[in-house]
Amino acid sequence: MSNSLPSVTSLPGSDMVPMPTATAVERIFAAYHDENGPGLEGLSHADKLVHSQLEAAYGLILNYHSFEQAWPLMAKQFGISRPTCYRRLRDAQNLFGDVKKVKKEGRRAVLLEFARKLLQLCLTMRPPDVKGAMAAMKFEANISGLLRADAHGEDAGPGSGNTSYILNLTVEGRKPRQFDLTRPEDISDADYELIDQAVSENVVSPNQMAILIAQAKEGDGRL
Repeated sequence: MSNSLPSVTSLPGSDMVPMPTATAVERIFAAYHDENGPGLEGLSHADKLVHSQLEAAYGLILNYHSFEQAWPLMAKQFGISRPTCYRRLRDAQNLFGDVKKVKKEGRRAVLLEFARKLLQLCLTMRPPDVKGAMAAMKFEANISGLLRADAHGEDAGPGSGNTSYILNLTVEGRKPRQFDLTRPEDISDADYELIDQAVSENVVSPNQMAILIAQAKEGDGRL
């Protein structure tokens, strides 16, 4: 785990407001932002133990889907109670970041890469496939959230919010799978890895991409 988190000392007047240090978690947080002091090395033995528990808790969060799955391993490793495990898991998530949000952003990044490959394919055709490029750009904008209505109720444009892009994918002779690429939060970890593998290993070939683009041009919203 890195010895530094994004600094808050750059905020105006932040040097005049001392960070709270009443609890171990607060002292650990302050140590991460202690740019001119000993940092984590200056923590007491008890606080260092809590810090090691938080790092272990965060590692478990990264590898398991729920606190219920993670806490028994943590209890076995540190010999602490279930309530303490839950508290460490919650504090680790708050201290080091919301893992679900990070996963969602990672999935969106992969889907954006897929959209850009479609766009590049259209633009490199001779002559360029303008309609296909427009469909790919619309797909990218949809994944980015640019076509959604904003918080003030302002419409994003005709047809916004009602288009879904379905990827039909078959890998290694498996049963064909369908994925709604406009809803990355609904894609499971295993399915996300399948899409990631398909993109990275070019399972979705140029010919398949051309078919996807043709489907998009037909206006049925299927990729």
